[in-house]
Amino acid sequence: MLRGGPLTAIIPVRGGSKGVPGKNIRPVAGGDSLLERAIRFALASPRIDRTIVTTDDPDMQAIATRRGVAAPTLRPAHLADDTATTAAVVEHVLAENGISDGHLLILQATSPFRRLADLDAMCAALEASDAEASVSLVAHDEPRPEKLKRIEDGRVVAYMGEGFEGPRQSLPQPYRPNGAFYLISIEAFRREKRFLPQATLPFVMPEERSHNIDSKTDWAVMEAMIASGAWNLERYD
Repeated sequence: MLRGGPLTAIIPVRGGSKGVPGKNIRPVAGGDSLLERAIRFALASPRIDRTIVTTDDPDMQAIATRRGVAAPTLRPAHLADDTATTAAVVEHVLAENGISDGHLLILQATSPFRRLADLDAMCAALEASDAEASVSLVAHDEPRPEKLKRIEDGRVVAYMGEGFEGPRQSLPQPYRPNGAFYLISIEAFRREKRFLPQATLPFVMPEERSHNIDSKTDWAVMEAMIASGAWNLERYD
């Protein structure tokens, strides 16, 4: 529950991952898959009132069904290709399930290191503010956006502005969404059709809980860090 109303967690997963084939149903460190971890996280949180997995993949639908959190139907084809936005998928979930009030929480299965305490702190911060939305972030060190380049007419030019060649310490600290949480009121989402409206509240998380799995390298880093004991997966009994 959040601000006296229901909090609905939506876990969007697709089949056919190009970066890591079958990543969402692949076991993490010999245990649960990414999808199962996301489901167990949602079911373990006292904040979350309802959890819905939306997918186009029958195997993932079966996993969600066993846990009692599957959407009523598989995702339509037009919401399952590379051009489909998460916002469009969520609009479909809201309509299909008759959800019209409270708040939404988007839980990406590819963020296995987030913790229940992170979500509770994020919700508490939102309740203490007048913001309509919050997003989890992690500090981004290199490359700094001011130092990025692009190629134009065969020449290197600054990606933004005039470019920058000084020390990074003289630049403002940038942050990037880490994929762990997108939290927004349903009213704001219906109005904005996006998850980061103006005046979105930041929730900064440490690097060791912000790793997001998009590529084979990401997966290898995750396994190495778990094996070394540097990063730990939260247990859900």
